[in-house]
Amino acid sequence: MSHSKKNTVMFYCQHVLGMGHVIRSLEIIHALKSFDVTFINGGAALPELRLPPFANMINLPAISSDGEFETLRHDDSSQSLEQIQGERRDLLLSTFATLQPDVLILELFPFGRIRFANELIPLLARIRLNAAPTTVVCSLRDILVGKSDQVRHEAWVCSLMNRYFNLLLVHSDPRFQQLAETFSRTQDLTCPVVYTGFVAQPVEPKPFAELPGIPETPKDSPLIVVSIGGGRVGYELLESAIKAKLLLAATVPCRMVVFTGPYLPQEQFDALQILTQEHPQLSLIRYSPDFLSYLNLADLSISMAGYNTCMNLVATNTKALVLPFKGRGNEEQTIRAKKLEALGIVRIISEDNLKPENLGTLVTDLLNNPAQDTALSLDTQGATKTASVLESFLKQRHRTPMTQAQSVPSSTKSTPDWQRELTHSLNALQESGKIIQLFLRDDDIDSDEDTLRTLCDITLSRGIPLNLEVIPGNLTPSTIRFLKNLKRINPSLIELDQHGWRHTNHEQEGRKCEFGASRNFQEQLQDIARGKALLEDALAERFFPVFTPPWNRGTADTFRALDELGFLVLSKDRGKQAVTGYRFREISTTLDLYQWKTGPSMKSPMVIAKALDSQFNELETIGLLLHHKVMDAEAFSFLDALLKLLRACSCIHFHTFQTLLTIPEPAVSLAGSR
Repeated sequence: MSHSKKNTVMFYCQHVLGMGHVIRSLEIIHALKSFDVTFINGGAALPELRLPPFANMINLPAISSDGEFETLRHDDSSQSLEQIQGERRDLLLSTFATLQPDVLILELFPFGRIRFANELIPLLARIRLNAAPTTVVCSLRDILVGKSDQVRHEAWVCSLMNRYFNLLLVHSDPRFQQLAETFSRTQDLTCPVVYTGFVAQPVEPKPFAELPGIPETPKDSPLIVVSIGGGRVGYELLESAIKAKLLLAATVPCRMVVFTGPYLPQEQFDALQILTQEHPQLSLIRYSPDFLSYLNLADLSISMAGYNTCMNLVATNTKALVLPFKGRGNEEQTIRAKKLEALGIVRIISEDNLKPENLGTLVTDLLNNPAQDTALSLDTQGATKTASVLESFLKQRHRTPMTQAQSVPSSTKSTPDWQRELTHSLNALQESGKIIQLFLRDDDIDSDEDTLRTLCDITLSRGIPLNLEVIPGNLTPSTIRFLKNLKRINPSLIELDQHGWRHTNHEQEGRKCEFGASRNFQEQLQDIARGKALLEDALAERFFPVFTPPWNRGTADTFRALDELGFLVLSKDRGKQAVTGYRFREISTTLDLYQWKTGPSMKSPMVIAKALDSQFNELETIGLLLHHKVMDAEAFSFLDALLKLLRACSCIHFHTFQTLLTIPEPAVSLAGSR
């Protein structure tokens, strides 16, 4: 009897502050019974996670944030944040390569988790480049957090969604909250947008006796459950609730269980223990996977207004007081709480009511009055609906031929001769112990072209730096936005440099040149300075003062102008004699992948492989010159395979010009070069 293979899901979730994103993701995973699931946890490990038998978990080196979302943190003092991020990126790519999942689900990204784009975009790029039959899905909660530059942010989200994603799942009841209320460009998304309903945990009723920590006295008195999710924020609510309970001890006897969250700092937990000691009607619990069972028995809940807590309140129909989190002007919980209050499901705690005596009054009022009838029965079947949507979507994709244009065709099974040749060269290099410094330079950046994006996809997905030479006078606004986002997200993998002024030929005869013999020093200085000023204004600190002359040609006046304007690097085609005697350093390319005499055409892979072999022996620094404007699918496929081989060789170190400047100039003669 044959059994069909189960579809596989790779589910990425990054929590930086609370537990809500993980809890919601796990609830969805429990519903994916027809899939094999690998859960990628990017935040701190959570205690007592209950994964279903068809799922396993991989913990990335954990990254978290402070309560104001200002600073990313990690626990490994032996490594920098940048090193941790690189390790995470490589682990994601290798995990994907091993699993080759049918579905990749990214929780919240790209609508949020922007600071994790440096590990996620390479993964998305690899899927697109490989033409892999992986359905890429964004899993999104009901309400988004506003950004300081909302217009720019929404444009960026649309560009990523439309390039890399196949499906958007919004975990909301559209009668309650629609995506367009906090994301104005919903209509610009080209992938299907499906509302699943809210993701809510099922209630598993348990008796008091099976739930440790519930005070036994005062007997048969109301039970109040206080919680703040993960515990990184909300201490003030716990403290106020406990003090309010103590104030009410004589007039409103009740029991209180306080869930502090696993991430509450130890010193704050100790302070609460001191506050609750000698009060048997009060108990502290850091975390319990049975939290919902406690809430189901409660007569009143006091909590924050996060997605999961609110869905728990809906599921248990527990009376509730909620305090919306407002860090950095975050309105997400306020929006949700106000809508739930209008439905009679919760009552909001204002900042004034957070004082213990005022909070005590609210507690008394809710305990003494019957619950309101809710005006709307919310759809809370989001997990089950998510599973069914994914199953249907996969069936439809499998029936429909792949039509998405892919820039890089999948590789053939047989190993090409050039790969065998280069592998032999790399093995010899490895045995010699020689270190090669290698950089990639791509010229003629002006328009926001798909070939440019494809080139960036290749280098980012291989974790290899790319130096982009920008033509200032031809730069379009859309390209400026693209380059700024690219550099912001991948600061160590992208460098933005200057490529002439307008890439205009000024020579009446002979070889083309923008800064040639027909132009005097002042003319050259003026154009180079105009270009530098434009890039400094458009790109700000993202611009690095490297100058690449169009057609790789310049004169002594060019070099004098660069020196006067404070450029740090000149990069052209490597000549027989180095340019010296200036404050800048020449770091020029050594191998152009194209020949130009009869029009642009890529050199044969074997010619490139043999040239690299020769340069491994002769040089210490190698620069590969790329040309995205003339590269086709075959060229991109070759480059991707080439970089894969080079990246696997530990004796090859990849650089931007900026990092090359930290390495002393090799004392190597340039004699004999072309």
